[in-house]
Amino acid sequence: MLSLVIPTYNEAESLPMLLPRLQGALKGIPHEIIIVDDDSPDGTWHKAEELQAFYPTLRVIRRRGERGLSSAVVAGFRAARGEILAVMDADGQHDAGLLKKLVETVQVRRGVAVASRYIPGGSTGQWNRRRTLFSRAGTRVTTLLCRLSVRDPMSGFFAIDRPLFERISPHLHPRGFKILFDLLMRLPRGTPVTEVPYTFAPRAVGTSKLSLKVQWEFIFSLFSLLFERWARAAWVLFLLLFIGLGVFLSVRAWELKLLVLDAEVRERTKMAFESLSNTEGWLISDLSLRSVSATSLTMIYRPHGRGDAPAKCIRVNLDFFGWSPCDAS
Repeated sequence: MLSLVIPTYNEAESLPMLLPRLQGALKGIPHEIIIVDDDSPDGTWHKAEELQAFYPTLRVIRRRGERGLSSAVVAGFRAARGEILAVMDADGQHDAGLLKKLVETVQVRRGVAVASRYIPGGSTGQWNRRRTLFSRAGTRVTTLLCRLSVRDPMSGFFAIDRPLFERISPHLHPRGFKILFDLLMRLPRGTPVTEVPYTFAPRAVGTSKLSLKVQWEFIFSLFSLLFERWARAAWVLFLLLFIGLGVFLSVRAWELKLLVLDAEVRERTKMAFESLSNTEGWLISDLSLRSVSATSLTMIYRPHGRGDAPAKCIRVNLDFFGWSPCDAS
């Protein structure tokens, strides 16, 4: 059986036009239609309850104190009784005639079937240039950052195998208006995802919900999911860098251990720095220690800010404070 979830908010005018289309499109397919309404001020939930008298397969869920398309879809999926779960908008912009194809695809491949605007045969229809650019840019960023192979990961029209949804459901954190890419990012490796072309139709009644707030919620959701996906890898990388730095500093500290353990060596080292500064005219800040023994020091002299003068390694005798190149025999 198919469970078709339709999230709604202020869609009371749309339902009387949508349900007859669905009745025709789903003829011969065992199904239930679940309206999940976020307590719409226009009484969408009440209109849906009235329509139940004409559509026996219609169920209505009225959510109070909750808001958001993604969470409404998940609530509908969790309340569904069907083996195949699908979602579409109530405003008539999704082609109900495509439902049969989506259902058949999931029945055969047991994965996800997505109605796509961005594969050959698909289209955004009568969108204006601004909305088209925003949608394509968002889709491109999503596919690149999340490494998704789906061309339309922000589609609101798709179907999924119920056991697959139940497997990933505990890991979902639904927020915003784009539930599909949240699902896609949590799919087990190798899960079949099929895209079916469709043309986005113009809204017949009501107003679009694509406000600036919705767009910001999508951007926030995208980067939240991206951080969640790569957080573990980032911590592993940080730990490896921390260990590597610790090993490097430990080796350097071991080579300089006599500065801590032997007060006489520490004092003679100080005198060696002062002697080199006085006799050679070198700035103490241009000298850096590399290793210390009871009788000698190894240093790097690097004249900062003095043209192209090269750095050189020197070895200092602690008995008379004389120095020689490190490679001298």
